[in-house]
Amino acid sequence: MRALACLVVGLFACGDDGGKPPSTTVTTEKCEYTPLVASANAGTPVTAAALMAGASDHVIDVPVGTALGGYTARAGFLGSTGVVDSRSIKMSGTFNPSIGVIAAPRVKALALTAGPESVVILKVDMIFVYEGMVYDLEQRLGAAYAGKVIIASSHSHSAWAQYTAHGPLKLGAGQMRDLVYTRMLDTFEAAARDAIAAERPAKLGVSFDGNFDPTDQVNHDRRGENDMLPDGKKKDDHLFVVRVDGTDDVPIGALVIFGEHGTLNGEDNPFASGDAPAALEHTLQEQFATPVVVMHLQSAAGDNSPSGHGGVDCSVRPGKPTDPCFSWATEEGHGRAAAPLLLTAWTSAGTAMKTSLELAMVSRSIETGPFPETFAIRDGALAYAPFDSTRSVDRQIYDGTGALASPIDEFNAPVGAALCQNDAAMFPSAAIDGTDGLAPYGSCLRLDLAGDVLGPIFKVDFGVDETHPVCETTRTTISALRIGDYLIGTMPGELTVLLARYLRTRSPLPEDHTILVGYAQGHVGYMLRPEDWMLGGYEPSVTFWGPLEAEHIGEQLLGLLPSALATTRADSTTATGRVAIPKMTDGLELDDPAPEAGTVPASVPAETWARTGALAQAQPDATIARVSGIASFAFYGDDPNVKTPHVTLQYKTTGTFADVKRHSGRVVDDLELVRAYTPVPLQRSGPQHHVWVVEWQAVPWLGSEDADGLDARGGLALGDYRFHVEGKGWTLDSSPFTVVAGGVALTTAARAASAITATVSYYAPKGWRLMDMNRPSNQAVPIATQPVKVELLGTSDAVLSTTNNVMTDAAGVASVTDNALALKVRVTDRFGNIATRAL
Repeated sequence: MRALACLVVGLFACGDDGGKPPSTTVTTEKCEYTPLVASANAGTPVTAAALMAGASDHVIDVPVGTALGGYTARAGFLGSTGVVDSRSIKMSGTFNPSIGVIAAPRVKALALTAGPESVVILKVDMIFVYEGMVYDLEQRLGAAYAGKVIIASSHSHSAWAQYTAHGPLKLGAGQMRDLVYTRMLDTFEAAARDAIAAERPAKLGVSFDGNFDPTDQVNHDRRGENDMLPDGKKKDDHLFVVRVDGTDDVPIGALVIFGEHGTLNGEDNPFASGDAPAALEHTLQEQFATPVVVMHLQSAAGDNSPSGHGGVDCSVRPGKPTDPCFSWATEEGHGRAAAPLLLTAWTSAGTAMKTSLELAMVSRSIETGPFPETFAIRDGALAYAPFDSTRSVDRQIYDGTGALASPIDEFNAPVGAALCQNDAAMFPSAAIDGTDGLAPYGSCLRLDLAGDVLGPIFKVDFGVDETHPVCETTRTTISALRIGDYLIGTMPGELTVLLARYLRTRSPLPEDHTILVGYAQGHVGYMLRPEDWMLGGYEPSVTFWGPLEAEHIGEQLLGLLPSALATTRADSTTATGRVAIPKMTDGLELDDPAPEAGTVPASVPAETWARTGALAQAQPDATIARVSGIASFAFYGDDPNVKTPHVTLQYKTTGTFADVKRHSGRVVDDLELVRAYTPVPLQRSGPQHHVWVVEWQAVPWLGSEDADGLDARGGLALGDYRFHVEGKGWTLDSSPFTVVAGGVALTTAARAASAITATVSYYAPKGWRLMDMNRPSNQAVPIATQPVKVELLGTSDAVLSTTNNVMTDAAGVASVTDNALALKVRVTDRFGNIATRAL
């Protein structure tokens, strides 16, 4: 083992090469820090007290056009990822703009109070958490919530971005906008306050499954580079469900906690969505007859992916953008696969619920970079050599026993590095000296040098040079929350399985009572153990302080967890202040009021983009068929920077239109309704028309009482429907349209062995809704194992025979006795949809 020659002292470093001084002196003098305020209830005793709880659910009102987070490929200069036309949107900056909403990103809040302690847990559909939001929200909520707020992100790669001041993370999130940040924070506050206001006497129970989803129907391991490590092939198989009911037995909310990425939608998708985590929330919520707030919190999701089900066949799409291939159906399939497992866990959580429990929370702002001694872990056994750009590295990653050699001199990056993935740097001029050909260090780019190249390209100021680190990389936040006999610990990034297992086995409580929540309170990138980081691959490329950062943060969390179990509540205030939030100005041009907002164009502008292609008319067709039919409505609305229109589907009963509601009581206003936006003209030269299009495929909505799962896709209620739109100070209704029977096709009809057979299918070639868990939803989907009526037709379609309740087989084939006079076969499904085919 190499001896650590010297440590950084204060703001200076000494060399380990004959005492030669380093080439740089690193300082944080340009960083502005804000002291933490005293924690609420610090010093008060922790005793069991009656539980109060409330929950809420809000759509995040961020403008369409805002960049979606998670994929750097959406940066405009890198190509046309997610581009549908030549529109230019100032909001998105150098990133390709979003164009609509499919599953509105949301913020959900759970408020808990026991005795003097009150905490709020927020789950937000966003790519990661910017820690400034945590402290801003605490300040807005008041002194009672100082150090008592947790914000966790879903890590959806299709949710709104442009809210972080972290320079390097802007490469996947776009330039920070004041409008986006303020709208988000306003919505977070509204959700938190609504949850607090809804608090009522409650009870809480927890279930644990340490072998969750063994057949990978919901999530699976995605990182193959570490398969040779102990437990390297394991996924995050720890599932916790925290169930909160009123003492009247009416459910309030549920925290579902396990790891999976939010990546079912790829980088080509330009529509906002909560992706896989939101899909399982939506589906589980519809198992209840009241609006229970279900919140999925990520755990060790860094190296876990969601398992998708269903989808569409892109090979039949003739081309983009006129016939795009967006696999939104896969999200619904994911939710349907997860819901039964999660409902079982929710039921189990109700077997031992408590109305009185201990509640205590403590948070810490902790140091990360830029000083190397900060990262010494394992009681100093593993550490960095002092950062010194004049020093040559020894290129010895492992010692003679196969363990990591310490001190580590290969990560010689005084202000941090990123893109540590393989053995060759993208920009050799920004590489760490002496590491060429040495994976994964060889591809590391020093942030101070890479910023000079990447900053101007992305039009992002990293705020870094050779002596000043990116300020947001110098601090992060961790929290520990005690809820009765359970501990919740937060990790500010993409927690991976091996690090999670390391922390769980060292927690002051057993694994089945230790709940780790990743993507919470801040974001440092991927969080791997050093041995895992050294194996390279994608995950280590999104880190900033090398192989020791994540375990350093984990050790800090392990040190904090006992504070939440103490008999007296701890104070969050430390000598380490948090990074201040920068001032922002956007300079956006707004059309307020927008020209002709709330009206229907006489003819649809040629530029208008719709999911199903160019629209011949603004109003929906007078009739649309079940399954295959799509209703479209185009209208002039508000500038998206002012307001996104709220659209609901309405159904006519007893002569009156009313909003369609799901089983849970929620209205149908997204998921099934696709909202797309087009500025006219596409590039601003003055005030613009703002054209919105809403589209709906005529299949039952999630939580529809007309459907019993995918077997009833043809069972949508017939009758009159319309779209109802609410804008800023105006409302608008589409023309009514009538849903009629249809959508069934006979994909085969033939004679064989004295029988006539027909393959009965649903067919929606332009559809995007889930029709089957395994087959493409835009291809023929067999109506399998269901009763149908089969008629054989002769000359002039005369009915020769009728056979009721013919059961189709698993391939959708119905068979009846042959009739030599038969020329056609006609099949009617159990909902009255009819298809005919010649023999």
